[in-house]
Amino acid sequence: MAVALEGLRRLAAESGRERADENLAFYLRLALATAILSVVFEKALEVEANLLTERYALVAATAAMVLSCGLVLLRRTMQIGLVLFTLSLLIYVVDKWAAYHNHGWLSVWTIPVALAFGKDGVRDELYGWYLRATLGIVMLAAAAQKVLAGTYLDGSFITFLSLYGTPTEQMFYLLCGPDAAEASCTWHRAVGIFIVVWQAAVGVLLLLGVRNLLFLFVEIGFLLGAGVYADEMNFQVLNIALLAIAFGYGMRPWLFVVCVTALFIDAYSIGAIVEHVL
Repeated sequence: MAVALEGLRRLAAESGRERADENLAFYLRLALATAILSVVFEKALEVEANLLTERYALVAATAAMVLSCGLVLLRRTMQIGLVLFTLSLLIYVVDKWAAYHNHGWLSVWTIPVALAFGKDGVRDELYGWYLRATLGIVMLAAAAQKVLAGTYLDGSFITFLSLYGTPTEQMFYLLCGPDAAEASCTWHRAVGIFIVVWQAAVGVLLLLGVRNLLFLFVEIGFLLGAGVYADEMNFQVLNIALLAIAFGYGMRPWLFVVCVTALFIDAYSIGAIVEHVL
């Protein structure tokens, strides 16, 4: 009897581990689909203009990206979805390479690379390391750019946005008031310095391989806050989805709801929503 009970316990434990592994694998694929979805939302805004200018290849590429979102959710079709997304993205890159923006290039350097790691590429430790290294370098580059520009460290850029930026970019206006037009106040300098220091710290921690979930959640909060401030949630969702894979956490249902909500808000723009409400 004791042997039989021990066997049942072992079987239950193994079944539990298998279900947990299957759930994690799905959450990681969902993160990949969310990263693709962030690109889809951006391209979808251009569909009407592409139709009017008869750029049907770009319209077809956008439709293919939508299809690829569903395909990457299933293990047996994940690679097909990645191939379809990569080809679609290539069409956009060839057409607009000279004016392609940071969001676009980050998706080029990160999402198609999963193809190199086989059917379980999204779970491969080496792919996770690649994403951490890529995002770490991006963060350090962004911090370095701000240091060289100097307008963050002296607070002048925050002051400029507070006075003349979009409704969300003016959220720090009350910290200094109209007098900041003559000289950036201490609070604006503090905000600018914090942004630079935080990006540099995140870059270093990612390159060091830190995968603490508290670090992930704090960074997600920072990215969402930055998305609200800059009225650019789409780019932040891409970063969040890639980090969810890099940390091996995946896109849990609650995080997926947050990201999809952010994408819909971004499609209309937070500034437009604020102006409509006011």
